[in-house]
Amino acid sequence: MSNLIKYPPLSDELQPKSFSGFLKIFGAGAIMASVTLGSGETIFASRGGAIFGYTILWCFVLGTIMKGFQVYSGARFITLTGMHPLESWRELPGPKGWFVWFIAIMTILWMPLWLGAGLPKMLGDFTNWVVGYPDMANADQFNFFGKVWATIFVVVSIIFTWFQSYKFLEKFQTILISLLLLCMTIAAVASSPELMKIITGSFIPSVPVYQDWVLEKYPLFQNRHAWIEMAVYLGMIGGGSQDYLGYIGLLRNKKWGMMEHEVASKNFSPEAICTSEENITLARRWLRAPLIDITISFFCVLAFTYMFIILGAAVLHPNMQIPTGFELLTVQLGYLVNSDQPAILQTFLSFIYKTGIFFTFFGTIFGAYELYSWSTRECVIAAMPRFKDVPMKKFRLATILWCGGGGLILLWTLDKNPVVLITPGALVGSALTCGLWCFAMLYSDKIHIPKALQMGMPLKVGVFISGLVLTVVPIIGLVIYVQNLF
Repeated sequence: MSNLIKYPPLSDELQPKSFSGFLKIFGAGAIMASVTLGSGETIFASRGGAIFGYTILWCFVLGTIMKGFQVYSGARFITLTGMHPLESWRELPGPKGWFVWFIAIMTILWMPLWLGAGLPKMLGDFTNWVVGYPDMANADQFNFFGKVWATIFVVVSIIFTWFQSYKFLEKFQTILISLLLLCMTIAAVASSPELMKIITGSFIPSVPVYQDWVLEKYPLFQNRHAWIEMAVYLGMIGGGSQDYLGYIGLLRNKKWGMMEHEVASKNFSPEAICTSEENITLARRWLRAPLIDITISFFCVLAFTYMFIILGAAVLHPNMQIPTGFELLTVQLGYLVNSDQPAILQTFLSFIYKTGIFFTFFGTIFGAYELYSWSTRECVIAAMPRFKDVPMKKFRLATILWCGGGGLILLWTLDKNPVVLITPGALVGSALTCGLWCFAMLYSDKIHIPKALQMGMPLKVGVFISGLVLTVVPIIGLVIYVQNLF
């Protein structure tokens, strides 16, 4: 019994039982939340509300809950074993490491798209609009200067990523999330939303259908099936595997649970864990840390989502306005500003919106480089364990070159609508791989964790349903997407 591994004593941050004490745990989750708050909530939640009204709320609520189950299953695993889930997936049935290679490729492949022709381009076009030059009517010039701004944001984010500290990033993103959530909550309440439609839209699923005005006023939706639009929402909400793999890697900095036992975790086996009642109880108390961090993170995601869907349904939907093309972030100004307000108030609210959206997107790009660096590291060392001792700085450099360099190439060579460009990445990297993750976690939980600490039935059911939906919906979306290409 004395040679068996025991969990370390709880850290100071887990000792207090007050709400303020729990907030001290929230750190890595802040980075994950801020990275996913860009296009997922500000653009696609608004877009969903504008197109479908309150009836699409259920999709975003379901997506947030399911991805919460997904991420917690992984964070729970590393806390109890000290191993990243990717490491355990090398042992899935079939050719050695096949699933790890699949997840790694599908994760790393899409990164330059998100950090090139995707998020930076959206922010670049928004900046064009903010500074007022060039005019949107001059599409070629507007597109060119949007790319110029996007390039500047990429370069600045790379510089920050290279010289920043983890603690600085954690604090910066925590403050950012709090301020933005407050602003959008005030705006949503001021929009006088319809409470009963919010309730029914949240809990009663309905098949997404375009209203006639959508197809008449925005012909681009004639070639974009409503199911694809919904599947993209499911992928965009809360982020995807490219974010979550890095988030779990970041938890190594926290040293929660078995992550404290670096030597033990390298040769971890369920039989090596002491199963005394005291040790099992201690392990379960350690699980409060990832549960709190993830709960607060996804609460922020869901809160932002609600605010933007409500605003889209209450403001844009009645006016038949949809965020598309160069106006992915501009029509939402109407959430805060209207012609009936005094000029000074319009100026003030316009400043709040433009500043808030700018820092939301810049924070997303800024945080993504660090998060993706950890995702790259975890993918590489899981697929090729011989690279495990490579310094984090080298993985960060590789990620910067791949995402920054590759992203800039895509930015300047692709001219399609950013939404069109990121659609396949959202279906695969932010939805399908998330569903497969859930099924893989059910296997790892059974094989690598002592029976006394395995998932309870409610959690298993939640992870299984999440895996089923996040696998089936994007597969249907991909089939329709491919059919539309021919």
